[in-house]
Parts: sequence; C-alpha cells; structure tokens
Amino acid sequence: MTNNRLQLSLSALGLSNLAGILQTSDPFTVVTVRGDSPDNPPQIVGQTEVCYNKLDPQWSSVVLLEGYKFGVPFYIEVGVFDFQAKRIGKKERLLAQQSSVEGQFITSTESTRNLLRAGKLPHKVMGTALFEVGQILGARGNVASKSLQTGGVLYAHVERSREDGAHGSMRFKLRGINFNNARSLGRKSSPFYELYRKVETPTGATWNSVYRSNVIASDLNPKWEETMLGLEVACNGDMDRAMKVVVRDHKRGGKHTEMGEFETTMQGFINAKNGGGDIDEDAAFTLLKGGKKIGNVLVLQASVLSVKSDGGASGGGHDRDPSQRSLDNRTELRPQFVDYLTGGCQISLAVAIDFTASNGNPREEGTPHHFYPPASNKWNDYQKAIFAVGSILAKYDTDGLVPTWGFGAKYGDQVRHCFQCGDDVEVKGVTGIMDAYRGVFNTTLTMSYPTDFTEVIKTAASYAQHEQDTAEQDEDLSYTILLILTAGNIENVQETKDELIRASDSPLSVVIVGISDNDFASMEFLDEHADTEGGRDITKFVTFDDYKSYNLLTEAVLDEIPDQLVDYYYDRGIMPGKADAVDKDTVVVMPADDDERTVTFLG
Repeated sequence: MTNNRLQLSLSALGLSNLAGILQTSDPFTVVTVRGDSPDNPPQIVGQTEVCYNKLDPQWSSVVLLEGYKFGVPFYIEVGVFDFQAKRIGKKERLLAQQSSVEGQFITSTESTRNLLRAGKLPHKVMGTALFEVGQILGARGNVASKSLQTGGVLYAHVERSREDGAHGSMRFKLRGINFNNARSLGRKSSPFYELYRKVETPTGATWNSVYRSNVIASDLNPKWEETMLGLEVACNGDMDRAMKVVVRDHKRGGKHTEMGEFETTMQGFINAKNGGGDIDEDAAFTLLKGGKKIGNVLVLQASVLSVKSDGGASGGGHDRDPSQRSLDNRTELRPQFVDYLTGGCQISLAVAIDFTASNGNPREEGTPHHFYPPASNKWNDYQKAIFAVGSILAKYDTDGLVPTWGFGAKYGDQVRHCFQCGDDVEVKGVTGIMDAYRGVFNTTLTMSYPTDFTEVIKTAASYAQHEQDTAEQDEDLSYTILLILTAGNIENVQETKDELIRASDSPLSVVIVGISDNDFASMEFLDEHADTEGGRDITKFVTFDDYKSYNLLTEAVLDEIPDQLVDYYYDRGIMPGKADAVDKDTVVVMPADDDERTVTFLG
C-alpha cells in the first residue's frame, strides 16, 4: 500500500481570551508531525494564518500531511498561539486587512520557525493538541476534537488529496461593482471576501474556508489583490466542486457584517472571466443577501497555470486557455482506501484465539498463554498481539464492539472449534478483549487438538455480512478484519482454503499471526488460492517473533487490508459514500493533553 497525502483543516470554539481587557486574542496554529510515536522529535509541516479578534476561528489555510499509511500510527500535534503584533514590531490594524495568504507568511518565516524550535516564540501559547490521524479518519465525518489547556476546543478535519503531487495553480482576481453600503452615518463599507469549498454529507453540506482576501477600506467598488490559488488546496483538484464566495464588511473588532454571497465552481470562475475592456455586468456574479441583490462580482483573472506531471510549472508559467479544464481534473476510476474511510466505511474487528494444546502448559513461564504477575509489567505474546493490532483498528470502529472467539479447547468430551470468550457476544475495545481472553482460563476448558480455523472463518464471514447488511440500512458500509492468533499449525489445509474462498464473497479479511516458535509451514499456502483456485485474496500470515516492535508488526499485519477492502467494494460496483454530517455539538471532545506537552511543544 502506498502512503497517502492528506489535507488537514482546523477550527476552534470558545478559546480563552489571553489579550486582556478591551482586547481579543488573535489565534493562529502551527502543525507538527511526530510520525509513528508521540515521543518522536517534531517536524514543522505547516501553519495557518492569524484570525484577528476571533475566539471561534475557522482558519482558511489547509495543511498538507505526507506519509499516512493504514496500520502505522501517524501522530500530529497542533499548537495554538495568540499572535503578538507589537512584539514583532507590526501594527495589528494593518495586518488584519491582509489576505489569508499574506497572513500565513507572517507565521511561516524561517526566523519564526527558528524561534519555535528554540522555545522563544514571542506569541502566547493558547494550548496544544496531539492527534493520531487514524483517530480522525475513524471518527464520524472525519472530525476529531480536543480541549486545549487554557480553554476552548480545537477541531481537526481530514480529507484525502485526490492526487499525490501538484494540481497546478489558478491566477485569481475579483472586483466588486456597486455594492450596497452596509454602514450608516456617512461611512462606507470596507469589503473583503472569503472563498469556501463545499463538503457534501448525506444530510446536507458544510463549507470549509480555503482563502480570505485582503480588505479594501471604504470602497463599494473594491478591486481585491490578485492571488495564486493552489487547486489542490482550493478544490482538491475538482474543477466542478461547489464553491462559495461570501463578501463581508470588515470590522476592526472582528464582528464582520455579511454583505452577500454567491455559489459557483472553479470552472465557473474560468468561464466568467472578463475579457478585458468595458465591464460586462452580464458576465458578473450577482451578490445576494436574503434573495436581494446587493451588487455584482466580476472575475478579472481566473486562469490555470499549466503543470508538469512532476508538479513543476511548465512553459515558463504560461497561462492555460481559460476554456480548457485543469490537467489535474482527471476522473479517478478506482477509489483509494482512504476514500472509503472518509466516506463513512466502518472497520470492524473480530478476534479468534488458539486454545489448543500446541500452546503448552500455561502455568509454565515462557509458554504462549502464561500470564505474568501484574507487578512484573510483562505480557505474553497473545496479549502483545491483541494490544498492537487492536489498538490500531479500534480507532476506525465507531462502536468499538469486538466479537471474541476461541478455538481448540475441549469442554466436557467435545472439542469446540469456535466458542465465545467472555460473558458477552461482543466486548468493548482492547480491554474487553484482554479480559475475555483471560477469563477463558477460569472455565472448565481443557486444551486439545487439532488446530482448525474453518468454523471461526465461517462464523466471521457470517458476522461480516450481517454488519454490512446492517450498515446498508443507513447507506453506510462495514468491513470486518478477523485476527486469528495461533500457536498451532493446521493440518486441514485444503478445507481451510475452501472456507477462505467461500468467505471471500463477504466483506472480510483474515489476518493470521503465528505465536511461538512452532513450525507454521502450512500457513504459508493459505493465501495462494486466489490465482489458482479462485476467490478473492483475503488472507495474510505473519509470525509474531519476526517483528521487534508493535509498529512493525501492525504494518506487516495490515498492509494488504486497504487493497482487499477496495477490491471487495469496487468489484461489486460499490463506490465510497459521502462523509457523514457532523454537528460540532455532537462531537466527543477529548480531554486536554498534559500541561507538560504545552511547554515542550517542540521539545
């Protein structure tokens, strides 16, 4: 599986005002990547513009994240700061009238980054928030939130970039014509505009800000500065994506008055470009407020800068013919794994644990099922594998309920090849799996033979299909991953292959982890049926002892899952759904990180 390029959008609600009496804080963010561990040294990957006099900011800057891969933790940390204009010798009144692009330059200079790294940034820390990207992708609507240490809540939204690499840029310039004045007492409005892109949901739509223009003071016919819009950030490479322009009257205190709005697309801007000469109001967009016309907006410039396939500008940066679509507006026939995640596909986990005699006597230290005293802080290999894989997959499962089965134990005189672990049909999260696993040893089981997966696979396939059928009632998708942990080598290889072939018709993948140093030779042949005997490839086998860290183990265990999931749905003509609608009031807010993380944001 290749790494994915993601787009991170940030907003906040209810930030604490650190500016003092009669003033309001001016928040901006800095985003760092810590990779596969929260304790790794951070790397600054982006920052937003400053939102002046705003305690509920929605930042326009989109931060690009490189390197996300399913099965590998990917930690980012966001620092929120209160911008201190005086400390850097600037006047806030003038800075607040700049565009979001210019505002981003203020926070992204190399000197600013050096001060950040040295812990000497002159701006006040409002708080920090550590997120694991899988946690965001697994949340409803791909939105996660966390409280900040000084107060308020930070929201993070993730969307996949349609293509890795550049999408080109658009030279973009607007002007207003004969706006109605939103002020009185002889004063004129000071217009600026914000450009939003539409995020579709099954129950409506939300609009994410991607650009904010400069302010034109006291002018009802404003001609805003030309800017260069990256198409990847502005519309994610989709020239027909719905866009919205909202014009506001700038107020120094931050409570700007909406003057009017209109909707179009990036292609619509190109088509409406004024050809020069006299102003053609018929080609202009009508600015509306409450259904009433308040003026027109003319497109003075909207042309796409051509790009090479490697992302660099070609032809010396010549403009493309306005009637020509963006070269990056390609139809992606085959979706990617992240598209299904962001489209609301749930990843469910099922676990099956080997209780055959292959595991040896659990009372003997060093055997796979031996439980160490809690004070030793040691786990057996079954516990380690449950924690490693379960902790990753739990982030993508909204309800966190996991069916946990055992196989290979004798109850009375009968060998059971699939039985429920614990008191409940489904247990809650990794802790529930651990408790159910350990609880089996408080029953009357006797470890037995042989090692037989067929009933477990059949049960998992039935469970996976039931989950998918239930999800379809809400127009969602559900895909199940069966994690089989075993110390035994199967003898009925052909029967197991046949069961896997039948299970491949279900939304299911099977991952087998070999525990202990036993001989697992026959396991290697379980995923070879797809080319020779039919069925979809749904199986992956790894040996636990081959991996020295949890991250390496989960990467190896889960690396084929994305392609298997896409194969299942795409081959059946099932495309990714739309992202779930999210009301921020319903998003579960995680508690603030320890205060120490605030102090050591880049330490």
